[in-house]
Amino acid sequence: MANRVGRLIELTVETPVSVDEANRAFVDTRNLVQGLRTKVVTACDLMGADIFAPEVSDKLTHLMRSDNPHVERSAYLVSDAPTFSLQFMRMIREAGNPARRIFRRRAEMESWLAPVLTLDERERLHTFLDERGVARLGFRV
Repeated sequence: MANRVGRLIELTVETPVSVDEANRAFVDTRNLVQGLRTKVVTACDLMGADIFAPEVSDKLTHLMRSDNPHVERSAYLVSDAPTFSLQFMRMIREAGNPARRIFRRRAEMESWLAPVLTLDERERLHTFLDERGVARLGFRV
């Protein structure tokens, strides 16, 4: 997790994720979001995730729910793995914030986030996804 430019928060999640890691992510995210003192925009690369254990899913859903007041938009890039996509869609639905969306294609994610980002933040988002090896279509290269 990083905040390199403006209010853009970059996250990368790869499974497996332990309960301890989920707890640390909860604390780290809370500290980062509260430290920015403004609504944040998050870009999360979940291309390396395939399924969360139930207790991890619950913890991450709670994290999203508790951060809702601080989120302007939050985009999650997922692979085409159907089981994980369904699990994460449920988590987003339970988080209860329509400003959170799942994408399977990088270009769609970037287009949805662009209107609320500054030019520097858009450039950083592009660089983040390039660094992660996410091809234009959303798949790893």
